[in-house]
Amino acid sequence: MADIPSEPTSEPGPAGVALHPAAMARAVGEAEPVAHVLLDAASRILWANLMFGRLLGQQPMPSAGTRLADVLTLTNWLHQGGDLGPEGPWRRVWLSAFGQGSPRPFLMAETCPVGDGLPGARMLSFIGLQAEGEARVPPFADPVTGLPSTWIFEDRLQHAMDRADRLEQGLAVMLIRLDRAGQVLREHGEALVQRLLHQVSRRLAGTLRVEDSITYLGRYRWGVLVEHPVAPESLQAAALRCLEAMEAPFALDAAPLLMTLSIGIVFYPEDGESPAMLLTAAEQALRHAGPDSYAFVDRALKRQLAERAAFREALQEALMAPARHFGLVYQPQWSLAEARCTGVECLVRWRHPRRGWLLPGDFLPEVREMGQMVRLNRWVLEQVIAQRQRCAARACPLARLELSVNVDASLLSQEAFDGRTLDRFLREMNEDLVGIVLEIDGQVLAGLDDSHALMLRRLVRAGVRLVADNLDGDVLALPYLSRLPISGGKVDRGLVATLGTPQADAVLAALAAALEALGIETTAVGVEGATQQAVVERYGVPRIQGHRIAEPMTAKALGGWLATTVSG
Repeated sequence: MADIPSEPTSEPGPAGVALHPAAMARAVGEAEPVAHVLLDAASRILWANLMFGRLLGQQPMPSAGTRLADVLTLTNWLHQGGDLGPEGPWRRVWLSAFGQGSPRPFLMAETCPVGDGLPGARMLSFIGLQAEGEARVPPFADPVTGLPSTWIFEDRLQHAMDRADRLEQGLAVMLIRLDRAGQVLREHGEALVQRLLHQVSRRLAGTLRVEDSITYLGRYRWGVLVEHPVAPESLQAAALRCLEAMEAPFALDAAPLLMTLSIGIVFYPEDGESPAMLLTAAEQALRHAGPDSYAFVDRALKRQLAERAAFREALQEALMAPARHFGLVYQPQWSLAEARCTGVECLVRWRHPRRGWLLPGDFLPEVREMGQMVRLNRWVLEQVIAQRQRCAARACPLARLELSVNVDASLLSQEAFDGRTLDRFLREMNEDLVGIVLEIDGQVLAGLDDSHALMLRRLVRAGVRLVADNLDGDVLALPYLSRLPISGGKVDRGLVATLGTPQADAVLAALAAALEALGIETTAVGVEGATQQAVVERYGVPRIQGHRIAEPMTAKALGGWLATTVSG
């Protein structure tokens, strides 16, 4: 969980008093002359008064056209738009001019000149805070909530953005608003609101992960920095946890209060390339959220997440009763030398309640993410073996062919959910396993440890043949595969699709030669046309699979196809 603030033991000190509107107004009224600087739409200086020069210390007055960021650093960027609520037009910031050392506290106001002569221009006005007890460096904790200060949050965000750029990753910011806070303030007063803000902060900090950064931004808003992971699904889950954290009533002096949150979510760099742009985008998302809800800047993203949630719910239901929702089709594997079908690969299909039959690529990634590949693979193996038994009873040609099943590496785990390892699961079916082929991703096989290698050897001793799938020419994997009881290899369909080009043909030639040297029979997958078939034949690949031979078909249709092929 994130940093949890401790309960304050007294009223806020001078730093907290300085945030009060009356204190801010007094500071403005009693201040020395105000520093002004006029900026154009690109934040270049158009004009500045002498007090602005004094603010810069020993530096000369900046010339017109100088970027403000080149002479002054605004270390507290957390501006919430033109409407500053109870804080009025002035807000606290921390400024440092180049060559002056530590940042200093100021009050700053921003106004926009009226007229057509300066489109996009803005005037910044600064007043130094010299009140007794005022800190000379930015505070490290918010005086009301105890959370890390906005200065700390900004520093973490800037470093996170630099890290994201360097690693070519993303990050996300959640802007959280406490609903009905203004009403609570009018009905119960400032003291109760401050205790409420502290309790809300504790709940949010306790809900978030320890690696997430949270701060109180003022105006009943919190900012949360999330770096890993930043997928829409993970941000949705984090937002829902924050909303759920508000479900219990808050026990304060008055009657228990039920409060809700609104959450806006933005991504870097998609929704903004600077802290200010991110916060502006988060405000836009917040306006779309509504009470007790969340929203992304791209409102279609929330709809997509809802559709995915419904998809996963339907898939989970199907996995609980696979016989009613899944089906099997078979695609022939053809021996070029013998000019006949020597085996078939069993492929699973899911009958979606609205979209009809879906291909494996449409749902298997979700099954894998849900941790249900073992359940689905076992069901497929049971169906394949039962189909072979039925074919053997009817003397169907399918019973004489190898039956290949593509299985996930999770099926090789020594710690299956029911305690049955794969070899034990197959032995308990009391069936001759000769002719059963298990296809496993070659990269996964190359990374298996010794315990998995022992599992593979037990499977081979039981009669199962093992094939390395999705081989794409990575020669680094071949030495590892040579140590395993692998007797077959399948060339990745992505490589096969590009055959006919010099580079792809060269890769296939090298891969086929290496597999032949290791005694591994090669099958090219995804062969669609005569050109691809000619290339694989040229480099000695003995078997092919793809629409060039036949499309996947049901067991009944396969029986007819085999009969026609044999008789033909």
